[in-house]
Amino acid sequence: MNRPYQRNHDQRNTRSYRTQAALLVVLIALLLSACGNGGNGGNSESSGNGNAAGSASSAAGGASATKPAKDVKLVFWHHYSAASPEEKTLTETLIPKFEQDNPGIKVEAVAFTWEDLHKKLQVAGSTNDLPDVARLDIIWVPELQRSNWLVPLDETFADFGNTTSGLLEGPVSTAKVGEHYYGLPLNTNTKVLFWNEDMLKQAGLSQPPTTTDEFFSALEAVKTANPNAWGYGEPGLYGWNVLPWIWSNGGDVLSPDMSTADGYLNSADSIAIVARLQQAYQGNKLAGFKPGDVPVTEGHAKGSYALIAEGPWAVAQFQGQFTDYKARMVSFPAGKAGSVQVLGGEDIGITNTRHQEESWKFLQFMTSEYAQVEMGKVGQIPVNLAAMDNAEIKAIDYFAPFLEQLKTAKARPPVPAWPQIDEIINTTMSKIFLKNSDVKTELDDAVKQIDALLHA
Repeated sequence: MNRPYQRNHDQRNTRSYRTQAALLVVLIALLLSACGNGGNGGNSESSGNGNAAGSASSAAGGASATKPAKDVKLVFWHHYSAASPEEKTLTETLIPKFEQDNPGIKVEAVAFTWEDLHKKLQVAGSTNDLPDVARLDIIWVPELQRSNWLVPLDETFADFGNTTSGLLEGPVSTAKVGEHYYGLPLNTNTKVLFWNEDMLKQAGLSQPPTTTDEFFSALEAVKTANPNAWGYGEPGLYGWNVLPWIWSNGGDVLSPDMSTADGYLNSADSIAIVARLQQAYQGNKLAGFKPGDVPVTEGHAKGSYALIAEGPWAVAQFQGQFTDYKARMVSFPAGKAGSVQVLGGEDIGITNTRHQEESWKFLQFMTSEYAQVEMGKVGQIPVNLAAMDNAEIKAIDYFAPFLEQLKTAKARPPVPAWPQIDEIINTTMSKIFLKNSDVKTELDDAVKQIDALLHA
C-alpha cells in the first residue's frame, strides 16, 4: 500500500485470561461477518500461465519426511516491512525452520514495497514470469484471479479443508472468488489513532481526540503550540488512507451493489470531509505523503506529528527503532457515521504450478501455529486459531485496541477493478491536496473514471 508501517503502544498490565478470551471471541465474531464477502462472484476457472489445477495433494503441513528427488527452489515475493522486524523474522526464523523441516526445498524470499509488488506481479503475469508463491493484499485477489494467475487451492489440494479448518473463517473467505479459494490468509489488521502525549500536552490537550471535530481542533492547537510541527501525519493518499475519513463521515466510494461511484464518492458527506482535510493541509497542519516529508513513524516518535493512524505493525517498529518513545493508542476519531477504519490483511497464494506440491507445503507452514506465533510477536495479528490461543500471543497487550477497532472496520470493495480504482483515488487526492484543486470537481471526475472501469 506504499503505507509506511509504524508501531507503538501503552505499557499496560498483563490482561487476565478472561479478558484475553473475550477479545478473541470478539475478533472471531467480527471476522466471520466483516470478511465474509471476500469473493466477487467472478469466473472461477483457472487457465493460462501454467495455473491450471493440478493433481490433488495429500501432503500434510509442517515437516516432510520425504526429500524431493531433486532440490527445489521456491521463489517467494512479499512485502513484509524491512522497517520493522517482519522481514527479519521471515528470513532468519521462518524460512530456516521451513527448510529444516523440508529437506530438499529452499526458499528465496524477494522483498518489495507494497506498491512495487503489485506492479511487479502485473508485469510478471503478462510475461509468464511469476514467482512460485506471493504474499497478496486481500484486495488484489479478485484482480489476479480474473487474469488466471492464481491456483485454485480447494480444487488442487485434497487437504485444503483440513488446513483451513484451523484458520479463522472470515480471513479464509478473503481469498474466495466465485466458488473457489485462491489463497490462504496470513494475517488480519486494521488501524487505530496513535497519539504523542508530550505533543498534545504542549498544545494544552490532556486527551486524544475521539471525534472528527475534536481531531481538527487538535490540529489547530498543535500548530499554534509548535509552528514547526504537524498535528497529523499521513503517509499516503490511497483508499487505505482516505476511506476511513470518508466512511466515518457517512460517505462511501461505491454503491452497496458496487455498480457505481456516483452519489457515493462525490456525495455531500464525502466532499465535506475531504474539503476539511484539504483545508488542514493548506494550513500546514497535516503532512507526510509528499516526497521529502518527514517519514511518519519517525516523525511521530521524534515530535513532528502529534497524531498518526497506523496498524499493529507500528508497535514493533517503535519498540525496535525508538525505544525511548512511548506511544499511546485510541480508536479512530468518530464522525457522523461512527469510527470506521479500513479492514486489512494479507493472503498467500500459489502463482505458478512448476513446484505446486512444494509451494503448498510452504503455504501450510506459513499459516501454521509456529509461523503465526512468530509473526504475531512482531505485530501481525494471527489467523491461526491455535496461535491466537497461544500464551505468547495472549501476552501481547497492544493487540487490544486493534481488536476493538476491528468491530467497526470495513473492507475495501472486493471488485477486480479495485487496484485501478485505488490509483484513481490516489491521483484525485493528490490533485486536491498538492494542487489545491476544487474538491467537488475532482471527485466528480473520479466518479466518471471509476464508473467507466466498473462498466467496461
